Amino acid sequence: MSQKKQPITDRDIYETLARMTAANEEGVLVTVVHTRLSTPRHEGSKMVVHANGSITGSVGGGRSEAKVIEEAAKVFGDRQCRTLELDLAKGLGVCGGNMKVFLEPVLRSAPFIIIGAGHVGRAVVEVGQTLPFHFILVDDRPEFLEPWQDNPGVKTILAGPADICEKLSVPGHGALLLASRNHKLDRAYLEASLRAEMESGKTFPFLGVLGSQSKAEIIYNEICAKGDDFAQRMTTVQMPVGLDVGAETPAEIALSVFAEAQAVLRGVELLRNEEGTIVGVPLHRTRKPKLS
Repeated sequence: MSQKKQPITDRDIYETLARMTAANEEGVLVTVVHTRLSTPRHEGSKMVVHANGSITGSVGGGRSEAKVIEEAAKVFGDRQCRTLELDLAKGLGVCGGNMKVFLEPVLRSAPFIIIGAGHVGRAVVEVGQTLPFHFILVDDRPEFLEPWQDNPGVKTILAGPADICEKLSVPGHGALLLASRNHKLDRAYLEASLRAEMESGKTFPFLGVLGSQSKAEIIYNEICAKGDDFAQRMTTVQMPVGLDVGAETPAEIALSVFAEAQAVLRGVELLRNEEGTIVGVPLHRTRKPKLS
């Protein structure tokens, strides 16, 4: 005789949230914040919507819950909190009451994926610890990932270009930086990353490739030769990545990368020269008071 499945308790929800934040696992927390008349759940009831669409807990089930999960997908996309009104008398249920739910991202920070755990990759993680990102460090060399295994702010993935699609999901927000150990490997990782985007139907708002202008031109031509879809996507890839701040050391390069990534993710229009090369961002200066 099968045992009856136990209902999810508040403790289960909080333990799930703790596990998710410790593992940098994305999700959306849904809380019932107001009810009127007859409703399936009371105020304070919670549910977690996971990145794969599964749920922990419930805010009522049926079509109303399906509507909440649909709204949660928007929160995954833009990281913005939302409220949702559910009228259970108009096709979303049979209780006849009303519920208002609040949806918020479990992780406020956005994923910053770094392919390449060398000098620059390590510097990006170290410099970015105080920025609104959580880091995913990818490399095909286990010894380069081992020092980060116990770092709570960094997830490591052992993967080469051939298996990056299987091991790395495209979140649809955040950033991807390619900074592997040579041009040939960067090109292979880039092609694999673009194929992963095409298969998932999502793109990284910021995708940058580290290197010189000559390296960028070679990779650009090689990837564009793969077809029109690749050529179109390459028009929005930041390559070579990083604002020109005279960077020399890995930490300075990391600073230039973050400056450009933050500008792109915050919707700041980048300044370009006649060749289309990024030369900086607009400066926001306070006007000096006029002298009388």
